[in-house]
Amino acid sequence: MDNPEVKTSPVLSRAWVDAYERVAAKAQLVRDILARRGVRLRDGSALSQLLKQADILSREWAAQRVVDMRVLAEAAHVNRLADSIAALSDEPGIQEALRRMAGGVMQPDNRDASQGKDALWEMALLADLSNAGLSAKAAEPDIVVDFGMGEYPIACKKIWSEKGVEGHVSKGAKQLASFGNRGIIALNLDDLAPAGRFLHDQNGVSGMQFLDAFNMDFVSRHRRVLQRAIMAGKCDGFILSTTTTAVLSEEAEPFNLVTQTSLWHLQEGAADGRERFLAFAQAHRSANEVSA
Repeated sequence: MDNPEVKTSPVLSRAWVDAYERVAAKAQLVRDILARRGVRLRDGSALSQLLKQADILSREWAAQRVVDMRVLAEAAHVNRLADSIAALSDEPGIQEALRRMAGGVMQPDNRDASQGKDALWEMALLADLSNAGLSAKAAEPDIVVDFGMGEYPIACKKIWSEKGVEGHVSKGAKQLASFGNRGIIALNLDDLAPAGRFLHDQNGVSGMQFLDAFNMDFVSRHRRVLQRAIMAGKCDGFILSTTTTAVLSEEAEPFNLVTQTSLWHLQEGAADGRERFLAFAQAHRSANEVSA
């Protein structure tokens, strides 16, 4: 078990290239979708405050004034949040996730555990899979995707600290138990990145390479836990995803939000689980090559 097979998605990153004045419109779209679906957005809530950062950015940009970096960073996350919600606006299974987001901490640099950010991770992954052309829906355990081998479950877990990894993997495995332990545990690592820091790099490609190394360093640190879950037949493999704000010097729009999603499994795992995982990885890769 010393040579794990590592699979990395070629493109699951969306650079923030919308004109700044459009971000306020996206924030309003989120408010409208929540209202249409009967989800109350309390004025002063964390999500309400986050959405207001997009309004501030749009107003300051139109007035040609210098924008605070925190406003830029939080508005970039509004952009991602809005894209996810818009892509799933008619998805019946996201109602509870929307309620959790409306009532929980949503600021990207806040490192307190949040059901709202848990929900955003589930929705962001579901939106990315759907936008890539895969048949995916919100359902137990968290997401179910069909890529030609029947319904395939994905249990989504957000990692809040290095100490909580084993517990989250165990919870994900329990969610997959009712599916005969077939499926994937998807781990979000956003909140392991240093709060208040930006990734400085040359371009989107090198930024994604940096985040892929970040994901693989996580695998190295917690390899015993991850490989034990696969070898015990608790899951077929893992998705590891990290999103961070970035300043990319060579890009036409230097201020970006970069996401890297890496797929990881073991060659030594059970043959049927390895076959399912590699089939998902191939469908995932092909879909992203088409949508890129």
